[in-house]
Amino acid sequence: MGRILLVDDSEMARFLLARFLTGGGHEIVGEAANGIEAIEKVRETAPDLVILDLIMPQMKGIQTLEEIKKVSPKTSVVICTGDHQEYTVREAVRKGASGFIIKPFDKDIVLDEINTVLAGKQP
Repeated sequence: MGRILLVDDSEMARFLLARFLTGGGHEIVGEAANGIEAIEKVRETAPDLVILDLIMPQMKGIQTLEEIKKVSPKTSVVICTGDHQEYTVREAVRKGASGFIIKPFDKDIVLDEINTVLAGKQP
């Protein structure tokens, strides 16, 4: 199973994701509430995967994604968004995201997407 960093400005979102993922056998190696913290945590924890919110204070998700990929190119990033617009998802994938999950969360969909990305399969 994977070592995962959760990045979302919503404490409740991080709590729910952590609960789903630990229940699915994954390890949460850290949490961050914004992009600046996320980049520091990636350096500190070397996660297998980052779940990254797109809309956060201080540094937006797409910019954070680009920085994570510079710091740790092999770390998979799954975008977490309430934005269902195809353009947003396509832009994130173009910038290096390996997958995406939509808010509000569905436990089975979250676990399926994370497991697929960690297994190296295209979502």
